[in-house]
Amino acid sequence: MLRNITAIIFAVITLVAFLAIFPTVITSVEAITAITNISTNFPAVVSIVNLIPLVAIVGGVSVAALIAYVAAKRNGLGS
Repeated sequence: MLRNITAIIFAVITLVAFLAIFPTVITSVEAITAITNISTNFPAVVSIVNLIPLVAIVGGVSVAALIAYVAAKRNGLGS
């Protein structure tokens, strides 16, 4: 039981960590597109680069959800 609670706490910490770095990722992507000025010549590249924050947050939420799911299913607690 204590292992499950620890895993859930770890999942919450993981989620909070990813959400904490999210503004930094957004700022970095905006800085990259502004500094390199690729929006005028390569608009498709800008669209792909702008997906980086989305991919990062989906990955972080997925990892946290997977940790919580495994903790809930361990020892039949999720049944």
